[in-house]
Amino acid sequence: AKAELLEECMKKNAPELFEQSPDLLHHITTIMNPNALMAYGVPIVRTDQCAGEFVITFPRAYHGGFNQGFNFAEAVNFCPADWIPLGYKSIEHYRQLKRYCVFSHEELICKMAADPEALDLNLAAAIHQNMLAMVEDEKHMRKALLDTGTTEAEREAFELLPDDERQCEECKTTCFLSAITCECSPNKIVCIHHADKLCDCGPSKHTLRYRYTLDELPAMLHKLKVRAESFDNWAFKVKTALEANTDTKLELPEMRELITEAQEKKFPDSPLLQSLIEAVTEAEQCA
Repeated sequence: AKAELLEECMKKNAPELFEQSPDLLHHITTIMNPNALMAYGVPIVRTDQCAGEFVITFPRAYHGGFNQGFNFAEAVNFCPADWIPLGYKSIEHYRQLKRYCVFSHEELICKMAADPEALDLNLAAAIHQNMLAMVEDEKHMRKALLDTGTTEAEREAFELLPDDERQCEECKTTCFLSAITCECSPNKIVCIHHADKLCDCGPSKHTLRYRYTLDELPAMLHKLKVRAESFDNWAFKVKTALEANTDTKLELPEMRELITEAQEKKFPDSPLLQSLIEAVTEAEQCA
């Protein structure tokens, strides 16, 4: 909300700049007096960064600075699991501004989804939720495309194409899950959201380029869901085993297998895992 307030203040004070460049705030070209921002209700924070210190800025936290002397600095982008939904929203924001993407968010998500066992549990859950939204949107848009008369379709390995050859002509989004082309303009491509902006030939002349079929995407989603829920399933089995009821009691080799599973699947170190290890160690000593 505060980021939107800052954007509103900037547009109000410099409307002519935004008319020339709608994505002005994404360029390192404009600064405004902090007093003007504070008067508008935008919270301002300042800090002095010294040698060896890190300053972390969160998504949509507008920032700027200057050197107070000779300086050698480095910046790096990183994305924890809770950034994933913000990254997905930023694609729509970029699409509205017709701004080039630094990378394809869809490609990033699908690459991680292709190897769910390598993902941290929290990351797997975040990827699953993001991909679920992506798949639903893709299914809806492809159905709309079919309803308007586009029936030709061909698979395309978008990751093998340079980014500048798979950018939507209309909104500059980097295509990955799908794109639309036409024989009349072989070097022109648009994303599935802007099929009507491709040419005047009509939908029946257009071709859908797709990376995955609508049958392949749910299969990827299922594997992600299994990975995300694997810890809960394991925890249930461990709790049941430690309760030591007659009907649910596990043999020692089976309890060892649960420890091995936790190690192989890189489950987080938890009190439940420690209790399992202690129970197995005690049982081995008794044996």
